[in-house]
Amino acid sequence: MIDKIKYVNERGQSITLDHNGPLFLYEPKGFHGMDADPITTQTLYQDGSTVHSVILKERVLTLNCYIFVDTEVQREKLKRDLYKAFNPKLSGTMIIYKETCQRKASNLRVIQAPEFKDDYSTLNQLVEFQIQLLMPYPYFEAENEIRTDFGNDIGNFFFDLEIEEEGKELSIRNNSIVADIKNQGESPTPIRVVFRARSRVKNPSIYNVYTKEYIKINKTMDPGEEITVTTHRGKKRVTSKLNGVTKNIFNLLDFRSTFMWLEEGDNIIRYDAEELLEQLEVFIYHTEYFLGV
Repeated sequence: MIDKIKYVNERGQSITLDHNGPLFLYEPKGFHGMDADPITTQTLYQDGSTVHSVILKERVLTLNCYIFVDTEVQREKLKRDLYKAFNPKLSGTMIIYKETCQRKASNLRVIQAPEFKDDYSTLNQLVEFQIQLLMPYPYFEAENEIRTDFGNDIGNFFFDLEIEEEGKELSIRNNSIVADIKNQGESPTPIRVVFRARSRVKNPSIYNVYTKEYIKINKTMDPGEEITVTTHRGKKRVTSKLNGVTKNIFNLLDFRSTFMWLEEGDNIIRYDAEELLEQLEVFIYHTEYFLGV
Protein backbone atom coordinates (compact mmCIF):
# COMPACT_ATOMS: atom_id res chain seq x y z
CA MET A 1 0.00 0.00 0.00
CA ILE A 2 1.20 3.50 -0.83
CA ASP A 3 1.50 5.50 2.39
CA LYS A 4 2.44 8.91 1.03
CA ILE A 5 3.10 10.75 -2.21
CA LYS A 6 5.15 13.93 -2.54
CA TYR A 7 4.96 15.83 -5.83
CA VAL A 8 7.44 18.57 -6.73
CA ASN A 9 7.17 20.57 -9.95
CA GLU A 10 10.06 22.13 -11.85
CA ARG A 11 9.68 25.40 -9.91
CA GLY A 12 10.14 23.59 -6.61
CA GLN A 13 6.48 23.93 -5.57
CA SER A 14 5.42 20.78 -3.70
CA ILE A 15 2.36 19.01 -2.31
CA THR A 16 2.15 16.00 0.01
CA LEU A 17 -0.76 13.57 -0.13
CA ASP A 18 -1.04 10.97 2.64
CA HIS A 19 -3.42 9.26 5.07
CA ASN A 20 -3.14 11.95 7.77
CA GLY A 21 -4.59 14.98 6.01
CA PRO A 22 -5.57 17.62 5.37
CA LEU A 23 -4.98 16.30 1.82
CA PHE A 24 -5.97 12.64 2.01
CA LEU A 25 -4.86 10.07 -0.56
CA TYR A 26 -7.32 7.21 -0.74
CA GLU A 27 -7.23 5.55 -4.18
CA PRO A 28 -4.09 5.92 -6.34
CA LYS A 29 -4.25 4.11 -9.68
CA GLY A 30 -1.74 3.29 -12.40
CA PHE A 31 1.09 2.31 -10.07
CA HIS A 32 0.77 -1.42 -10.80
CA GLY A 33 0.63 -3.40 -13.99
CA MET A 34 1.71 -2.17 -17.41
CA ASP A 35 0.40 -2.20 -20.97
CA ALA A 36 2.73 -3.46 -23.70
CA ASP A 37 2.72 -3.54 -27.50
CA PRO A 38 4.41 -6.55 -29.12
CA ILE A 39 6.15 -5.81 -32.42
CA THR A 40 5.36 -8.71 -34.74
CA THR A 41 5.63 -9.73 -38.39
CA GLN A 42 3.86 -12.39 -40.38
CA THR A 43 5.13 -13.93 -43.62
CA LEU A 44 3.05 -15.43 -46.38
CA TYR A 45 1.34 -18.66 -45.26
CA GLN A 46 2.83 -18.36 -41.75
CA ASP A 47 0.66 -19.58 -38.90
CA GLY A 48 0.57 -16.95 -36.19
CA SER A 49 3.32 -14.35 -36.09
CA THR A 50 6.91 -13.74 -35.03
CA VAL A 51 7.51 -11.44 -32.06
CA HIS A 52 10.58 -9.23 -32.54
CA SER A 53 10.33 -7.03 -29.48
CA VAL A 54 7.91 -5.61 -26.93
CA ILE A 55 7.41 -1.89 -26.35
CA LEU A 56 6.03 -0.68 -23.02
CA LYS A 57 3.43 2.04 -23.19
CA GLU A 58 3.40 5.26 -21.20
CA ARG A 59 1.49 5.29 -17.91
CA VAL A 60 -1.32 7.46 -16.62
CA LEU A 61 -1.21 7.96 -12.85
CA THR A 62 -4.52 8.82 -11.21
CA LEU A 63 -4.66 10.32 -7.72
CA ASN A 64 -8.07 10.19 -6.03
CA CYS A 65 -8.03 12.36 -2.92
CA TYR A 66 -10.12 14.54 -0.65
CA ILE A 67 -9.70 17.67 1.50
CA PHE A 68 -10.77 17.92 5.12
CA VAL A 69 -10.24 21.26 6.94
CA ASP A 70 -11.82 23.40 9.67
CA THR A 71 -12.48 26.61 7.74
CA GLU A 72 -13.41 27.69 4.24
CA VAL A 73 -10.29 29.87 4.14
CA GLN A 74 -8.09 26.82 4.73
CA ARG A 75 -9.95 24.91 2.05
CA GLU A 76 -9.47 27.64 -0.56
CA LYS A 77 -5.78 27.99 0.31
CA LEU A 78 -5.21 24.26 -0.22
CA LYS A 79 -7.01 24.44 -3.55
CA ARG A 80 -4.71 27.26 -4.67
CA ASP A 81 -1.66 25.28 -3.51
CA LEU A 82 -2.83 22.24 -5.47
CA TYR A 83 -3.33 24.29 -8.65
CA LYS A 84 0.14 25.81 -8.31
CA ALA A 85 1.88 22.47 -7.77
CA PHE A 86 -0.08 20.52 -10.40
CA ASN A 87 0.26 23.10 -13.17
CA PRO A 88 -0.11 21.39 -16.59
CA LYS A 89 2.55 23.74 -18.02
CA LEU A 90 5.21 22.41 -15.64
CA SER A 91 6.92 19.02 -15.44
CA GLY A 92 7.33 17.35 -12.08
CA THR A 93 8.75 14.53 -10.02
CA MET A 94 6.87 12.24 -7.66
CA ILE A 95 8.30 10.42 -4.64
CA ILE A 96 6.23 7.40 -3.59
CA TYR A 97 6.60 6.23 -0.01
CA LYS A 98 5.78 2.71 1.14
CA GLU A 99 6.62 0.90 4.34
CA THR A 100 9.14 -1.29 2.51
CA CYS A 101 10.66 1.10 -0.04
CA GLN A 102 10.65 4.46 -1.79
CA ARG A 103 10.28 4.94 -5.52
CA LYS A 104 10.47 7.93 -7.84
CA ALA A 105 8.64 8.87 -11.05
CA SER A 106 10.34 11.55 -13.16
CA ASN A 107 9.39 13.95 -15.95
CA LEU A 108 5.67 13.75 -15.21
CA ARG A 109 3.13 15.95 -16.96
CA VAL A 110 -0.25 16.94 -15.57
CA ILE A 111 -3.00 15.97 -18.00
CA GLN A 112 -5.84 16.69 -15.56
CA ALA A 113 -5.32 19.49 -13.08
CA PRO A 114 -7.08 19.05 -9.71
CA GLU A 115 -10.78 18.62 -10.40
CA PHE A 116 -12.96 19.20 -7.33
CA LYS A 117 -16.47 18.06 -6.49
CA ASP A 118 -17.81 21.25 -4.92
CA ASP A 119 -21.30 19.96 -4.18
CA TYR A 120 -20.69 19.92 -0.41
CA SER A 121 -23.24 21.54 1.91
CA THR A 122 -21.43 21.80 5.26
CA LEU A 123 -18.03 23.09 6.23
CA ASN A 124 -16.68 19.85 7.66
CA GLN A 125 -17.76 17.78 4.65
CA LEU A 126 -15.05 16.06 2.66
CA VAL A 127 -14.30 17.56 -0.74
CA GLU A 128 -13.19 14.99 -3.29
CA PHE A 129 -10.76 15.79 -6.09
CA GLN A 130 -8.83 13.93 -8.75
CA ILE A 131 -5.51 14.52 -10.51
CA GLN A 132 -4.09 12.66 -13.52
CA LEU A 133 -0.47 12.68 -14.65
CA LEU A 134 1.21 11.31 -17.75
CA MET A 135 4.34 9.23 -17.08
CA PRO A 136 6.14 9.07 -20.47
CA TYR A 137 8.86 6.68 -19.31
CA PRO A 138 6.89 3.88 -17.63
CA TYR A 139 9.52 2.67 -15.14
CA PHE A 140 9.64 3.72 -11.50
CA GLU A 141 13.13 4.55 -10.22
CA ALA A 142 14.94 3.80 -6.99
CA GLU A 143 15.17 7.09 -5.12
CA ASN A 144 18.99 7.12 -4.88
CA GLU A 145 21.77 6.54 -7.38
CA ILE A 146 24.22 3.69 -6.77
CA ARG A 147 27.95 4.42 -7.15
CA THR A 148 30.68 1.90 -7.97
CA ASP A 149 34.30 3.00 -7.44
CA PHE A 150 37.48 1.92 -9.22
CA GLY A 151 41.04 2.96 -8.36
CA ASN A 152 40.07 5.31 -5.54
CA ASP A 153 41.32 5.62 -1.97
CA ILE A 154 39.30 3.79 0.69
CA GLY A 155 39.24 5.41 4.10
CA ASN A 156 41.15 3.58 6.83
CA PHE A 157 40.36 5.98 9.66
CA PHE A 158 37.85 4.58 12.15
CA PHE A 159 36.86 5.12 15.77
CA ASP A 160 37.97 3.84 18.19
CA LEU A 161 41.28 4.72 16.53
CA GLU A 162 44.53 3.27 17.83
CA ILE A 163 47.77 4.77 16.50
CA GLU A 164 50.40 2.06 16.29
CA GLU A 165 54.10 2.77 16.90
CA GLU A 166 54.98 2.35 13.24
CA GLY A 167 52.10 4.64 12.23
CA LYS A 168 48.80 3.97 10.47
CA GLU A 169 47.68 4.51 6.88
CA LEU A 170 44.77 6.93 6.67
CA SER A 171 43.60 5.44 3.38
CA ILE A 172 44.14 2.30 1.32
CA ARG A 173 44.35 2.29 -2.48
CA ASN A 174 41.61 0.31 -4.22
CA ASN A 175 43.69 -1.44 -6.91
CA SER A 176 40.93 -3.54 -8.44
CA ILE A 177 40.47 -2.80 -12.15
CA VAL A 178 37.38 -5.05 -12.43
CA ALA A 179 34.06 -4.88 -10.59
CA ASP A 180 30.74 -6.68 -10.77
CA ILE A 181 28.04 -4.01 -10.91
CA LYS A 182 24.73 -5.61 -9.95
CA ASN A 183 21.59 -4.14 -11.47
CA GLN A 184 18.85 -5.46 -9.19
CA GLY A 185 16.13 -3.58 -11.02
CA GLU A 186 13.69 -4.96 -13.58
CA SER A 187 15.08 -3.26 -16.68
CA PRO A 188 18.40 -2.30 -18.25
CA THR A 189 19.57 1.07 -16.93
CA PRO A 190 21.78 3.87 -18.28
CA ILE A 191 24.98 4.93 -16.55
CA ARG A 192 26.99 8.04 -15.77
CA VAL A 193 30.76 7.46 -15.90
CA VAL A 194 33.24 9.84 -14.28
CA PHE A 195 36.96 9.55 -15.11
CA ARG A 196 39.17 11.52 -12.70
CA ALA A 197 42.91 11.96 -13.33
CA ARG A 198 45.47 12.40 -10.55
CA SER A 199 48.19 12.95 -13.14
CA ARG A 200 48.41 12.90 -16.95
CA VAL A 201 46.36 9.85 -17.99
CA LYS A 202 46.11 8.82 -21.63
CA ASN A 203 42.91 7.54 -23.25
CA PRO A 204 40.80 6.34 -20.28
CA SER A 205 38.14 3.68 -20.93
CA ILE A 206 35.70 1.19 -19.44
CA TYR A 207 34.80 -2.20 -20.94
CA ASN A 208 31.83 -4.52 -20.37
CA VAL A 209 33.26 -8.04 -20.29
CA TYR A 210 29.90 -9.68 -21.07
CA THR A 211 28.60 -7.48 -23.92
CA LYS A 212 32.03 -6.45 -25.31
CA GLU A 213 30.88 -2.81 -25.35
CA TYR A 214 33.23 -0.05 -24.29
CA ILE A 215 33.48 3.70 -23.74
CA LYS A 216 36.84 5.27 -24.56
CA ILE A 217 38.00 8.88 -24.61
CA ASN A 218 40.84 9.68 -27.03
CA LYS A 219 42.51 12.31 -24.87
CA THR A 220 45.40 12.74 -22.48
CA MET A 221 43.80 14.00 -19.29
CA ASP A 222 45.43 16.76 -17.26
CA PRO A 223 45.95 16.43 -13.49
CA GLY A 224 42.68 17.17 -11.69
CA GLU A 225 40.57 16.85 -14.83
CA GLU A 226 37.20 15.08 -14.72
CA ILE A 227 35.52 13.60 -17.80
CA THR A 228 31.86 12.64 -17.52
CA VAL A 229 30.02 10.39 -19.99
CA THR A 230 26.23 10.11 -19.69
CA THR A 231 24.38 7.36 -21.58
CA HIS A 232 20.77 8.32 -20.76
CA ARG A 233 18.41 8.31 -23.72
CA GLY A 234 17.95 11.88 -24.96
CA LYS A 235 20.69 13.13 -22.60
CA LYS A 236 23.87 11.63 -24.05
CA ARG A 237 26.80 13.82 -23.03
CA VAL A 238 30.62 13.80 -22.96
CA THR A 239 32.06 16.70 -20.97
CA SER A 240 35.38 17.70 -19.43
CA LYS A 241 35.78 19.78 -16.27
CA LEU A 242 39.10 21.36 -15.32
CA ASN A 243 39.75 24.32 -13.01
CA GLY A 244 36.01 24.94 -12.71
CA VAL A 245 35.47 25.18 -16.48
CA THR A 246 33.21 22.60 -18.21
CA LYS A 247 33.33 22.02 -21.95
CA ASN A 248 31.85 19.62 -24.50
CA ILE A 249 34.33 16.98 -25.77
CA PHE A 250 31.86 14.72 -27.59
CA ASN A 251 34.23 14.74 -30.58
CA LEU A 252 36.91 12.98 -28.48
CA LEU A 253 34.74 9.91 -27.88
CA ASP A 254 36.23 6.92 -29.72
CA PHE A 255 34.02 6.21 -32.74
CA ARG A 256 33.58 2.53 -31.78
CA SER A 257 32.32 3.43 -28.32
CA THR A 258 28.71 2.70 -27.40
CA PHE A 259 26.52 4.47 -24.88
CA MET A 260 26.19 1.25 -22.91
CA TRP A 261 23.54 0.42 -20.35
CA LEU A 262 23.74 -2.08 -17.50
CA GLU A 263 21.76 -5.25 -18.08
CA GLU A 264 19.66 -6.83 -15.35
CA GLY A 265 21.80 -8.86 -12.95
CA ASP A 266 25.60 -9.01 -13.11
CA ASN A 267 27.70 -6.63 -15.22
CA ILE A 268 31.46 -7.21 -15.17
CA ILE A 269 33.11 -3.85 -15.90
CA ARG A 270 36.85 -3.24 -16.35
CA TYR A 271 38.55 0.13 -16.52
CA ASP A 272 41.78 0.92 -18.35
CA ALA A 273 44.11 3.61 -19.70
CA GLU A 274 46.97 3.49 -22.19
CA GLU A 275 49.34 5.34 -19.85
CA LEU A 276 49.43 5.84 -16.06
CA LEU A 277 46.44 3.64 -15.23
CA GLU A 278 47.39 3.85 -11.54
CA GLN A 279 46.68 7.61 -11.65
CA LEU A 280 43.10 7.14 -12.83
CA GLU A 281 39.95 6.98 -10.70
CA VAL A 282 36.62 5.87 -12.18
CA PHE A 283 33.13 6.20 -10.72
CA ILE A 284 30.08 4.62 -12.34
CA TYR A 285 26.61 5.76 -11.27
CA HIS A 286 23.33 4.03 -12.07
CA THR A 287 19.70 4.06 -10.94
CA GLU A 288 17.62 0.88 -10.79
CA TYR A 289 14.27 0.81 -12.65
CA PHE A 290 11.12 -1.08 -11.59
CA LEU A 291 7.90 -2.14 -13.34
CA GLY A 292 5.61 -1.23 -10.45
CA VAL A 293 5.42 0.13 -6.93
